[in-house]
Amino acid sequence: MTTNEKTKWTIMVYLAGDNDLTSHCVNVLQQLEAVKYRNDICVLACFEANTPWPKGARYVVVNCKHRKVKKVLNWELHNDLITPNGNGSSDFCNHQKNGDHSMHRLSVAEGLRHFLNWSIQHHSNSERFMLVLFGHGPIVAGKTFLAAENPSNFLRLEDLQNVLGDHFGGDKRRLSILAFQNCVMNGIETAYEIRNHADYLMGSQGLVLAMGWPYDKMIEAVAHRPTARTKTIARNLLKVCARNMLDFTIMDRSSEQAACDVASLRHSPTIRTALRRLSTALIKATAFEMDTGQRVLAFPQICDALRLARLEAQSYWCEMFVDLYDFCERLIKKCNDLIKTQNMLLKQLKLNGQSTASLLNSDLLRMTRHVIRCSIRVMNEIKELVPSTHSYYIGSELQYSHGISIYFPWTLPVAPYFAKESRNGKEFELRTAFETYSKYSFVRESRWAEFLMAFYRATLRNVRRGNRTFSLKQDLSKLDGGLVDERHEVFRAAVLTSDLQKSSPDTGRSDGDLTLTVKNYPRRNYLSPGDCPRKITEAKSVKPGSKKFKDRKSPPVSALGWNFPTLVRELIEKPNHHRKQKPVPAAAGNGQPAPGTNHKGGVTIKALQKAPASKALAKAASR
Repeated sequence: MTTNEKTKWTIMVYLAGDNDLTSHCVNVLQQLEAVKYRNDICVLACFEANTPWPKGARYVVVNCKHRKVKKVLNWELHNDLITPNGNGSSDFCNHQKNGDHSMHRLSVAEGLRHFLNWSIQHHSNSERFMLVLFGHGPIVAGKTFLAAENPSNFLRLEDLQNVLGDHFGGDKRRLSILAFQNCVMNGIETAYEIRNHADYLMGSQGLVLAMGWPYDKMIEAVAHRPTARTKTIARNLLKVCARNMLDFTIMDRSSEQAACDVASLRHSPTIRTALRRLSTALIKATAFEMDTGQRVLAFPQICDALRLARLEAQSYWCEMFVDLYDFCERLIKKCNDLIKTQNMLLKQLKLNGQSTASLLNSDLLRMTRHVIRCSIRVMNEIKELVPSTHSYYIGSELQYSHGISIYFPWTLPVAPYFAKESRNGKEFELRTAFETYSKYSFVRESRWAEFLMAFYRATLRNVRRGNRTFSLKQDLSKLDGGLVDERHEVFRAAVLTSDLQKSSPDTGRSDGDLTLTVKNYPRRNYLSPGDCPRKITEAKSVKPGSKKFKDRKSPPVSALGWNFPTLVRELIEKPNHHRKQKPVPAAAGNGQPAPGTNHKGGVTIKALQKAPASKALAKAASR
């Protein structure tokens, strides 16, 4: 086929194999070669291998030849990823070319940009374009999308938007289909960012098998009816993938996939408005108010319903993402159960009557109705974005998937960190995963990040400040405090703050796979609103940081996010065996040692910091 002949479809396949997926990329190329092609279907591929010194070409013209070649190998090969005048090795056939030839390799973003430039240069007159990205994911708040190892780099969401914008979007043509064979790519954040560059987004909300897509059958599905509507072709691609994934049920492998009509986000982005209303409602429902000098939730019942809805909703990627439709469904159910429980209690107490009328006019019922109403609107918008005919699930583990997810970790995410070089080129600006996520367009416009912060505040546990014992109340004439009496056994050690520093550079390192959690526990300078008035603001001080902290019998809270239990206190303040322990004067009314006091002869935190660990621990343990 010559360059100036018009094609129905140009399908571009970018294989990010500079990692552990190299062999799978070769398998994809083999599948592409096996297809019996029409003259009006053109397939181009870009293969990134995991060797800095490639032993072959990287661009593959699977069919639609650009020039006449001897068909020794029925592929047309091109190289664009290293300099042609040297590959870092010696040329013994021409000693004049020997020397130190440095290799150059493009970043992932530039590699994808070059491939698209090369593809469009030869096929700008194609009627429709499809781009398939094969590699690692996710892209939202992650550092592994299309990741390469030599050198280590990845593609950000804003990078993808910029690369696509060179040829697709605005006044230019648009991709008919942008297909992701990457993990966790069917998110509302991604769909919204690429809405101006593509008509359909195809991918999965969760994990993707490297062998999950039958590329030969997918190309054949396009070639079977190339003039069909893009919506029909997207659905046919899903059917081919679903048939292939059915075979993996023999190993109890669940899967899901969907094709999202992102063009609808261009024409009428009402899902953004619907989610903004839901976010605003949930921010109000998880707000705090002052009650008898303490911060308490204004609607604790709705907060519990929200937490249960998140717990039951379909989730992905170690609970970092949640199916948006299913979350709204669970939220509606839990809010409805809340009111049913309230009404049932009134009936059991035989108070249904005037009390029922009071419930109907209560702030709780009004807020609950508002949350339900907003959730229904979001669900209706998702039906437009992902029609039921354009999504599927296979297996029990993913049966509540509806095609579009949203970022919803249980606790405020920090890692991974993103670095951006400053203007002076001498330092880097570090951003946490959440800070990076908060800057996405959809996240800002929908107030979703604001809601997440409200959720974390509302569900964050208080710092453990001592052991607690409970007993059933004997006097039930008043139920303001519930059915139990609670007594604190206060930790006796002073709660220090900034004196406790890392003793080794390895202390702050952790395995990211092991730290993912669904528990919203406090940590350094990450305290619940209830603990904020108790927070100590100065080192070596046991005085609460807020004037509103009036409960002198309740111990203060360390900014570290945890207080010292008895064993650790003994380790830090163990008396020297040569001297007798002197009584520790207590601070006025709170059962703690006075500020700056310590057992005579004891090992302080400061000493532990300066002394080698083994000597300090030995000294602390001696008697």
